[in-house]
Amino acid sequence: MTKRQAQLLDFIRSYVAEKGYSPSFDEMRLTLGLRSKSGVHRSVDALVAHGKVRRTPFRARSVEVVA
Repeated sequence: MTKRQAQLLDFIRSYVAEKGYSPSFDEMRLTLGLRSKSGVHRSVDALVAHGKVRRTPFRARSVEVVA
């Protein structure tokens, strides 16, 4: 897991703990300091591959922490 992926996972965990739902991809983009959402998508896909999060299809805020 890269530093950026770990940072994103920590952000998702704290956001869900505070608000009860996952952050939007745009909120993740802003937190990581990226200019486009494609970097967020790659990081989320990597976290899915590592088994750290799961995506729920057809939902706007579809990232769910697994472990």
